[in-house]
Amino acid sequence: MNSLPPAAPPRVVGARKRGEGHAARQEPCCDALWLPPSNPRLGGFVICDGAGGTPAVARSAQLSARAGWQALLLLRRQLARPARRAHHQSQVHLQHCFVQAFWHGRRPGPIADHTLLACLWDRQRLLIAQVGDTTLLLRRQGRWQLPLPPARGEYANETTFLRPTTPASAVGLWWAPAQQIEAVIGFSDGLEAAFLQEQQPNGPLADLVLQAHRQHLGWRGYPTWLANSLADPALAALSDDDRTLVVAAR
Repeated sequence: MNSLPPAAPPRVVGARKRGEGHAARQEPCCDALWLPPSNPRLGGFVICDGAGGTPAVARSAQLSARAGWQALLLLRRQLARPARRAHHQSQVHLQHCFVQAFWHGRRPGPIADHTLLACLWDRQRLLIAQVGDTTLLLRRQGRWQLPLPPARGEYANETTFLRPTTPASAVGLWWAPAQQIEAVIGFSDGLEAAFLQEQQPNGPLADLVLQAHRQHLGWRGYPTWLANSLADPALAALSDDDRTLVVAAR
């Protein structure tokens, strides 16, 4: 049986909006968004949501977003290797590889609590790494799915953060053949109430976002338009936290 041909990589657009709470306190946006340079072979993004409202928290999230992308590239190479031994591609092995690569590649700077969502989509597969409640929806076979539910902490309103002491087992990993994936929407927890309803995808809203992506892609002002959309009063009524949104589709 012949394998499916490689799929084209996605086109990715993302934007951030400083939350009304941080703006009122004159604090910086502590969501960090990393979009790698344009590459004809792969696309992706990293979102790190910092806990707090200080410049050190914002800087920590920025440093970690870049490191998260490099760590995900390492996992991509691991998955591409011939599976001489099963543990080379095992969940536990890849979790440890991600954590080690992340801290080894992270540039010197402040370390503060933050979540992490890293997504890489190349011609062979979609690969996701997640720590905390920054999360992602994907569209497969015409349906929106939640591959990795938001990670919760021990107490109400507490999530899991990526710290030097965070065990590798806290890293959620998920991958699937690229041919199966139609679109991806990633978002920080400031948009969770909009895109998730009782831990189920809000399909109608996700469809609207994907439709707008297809209509506006190629327009130079699209990222600005997307950022302005995040200021919608309906979204602000759901959360005054920072809001980050990324859309990827072929």
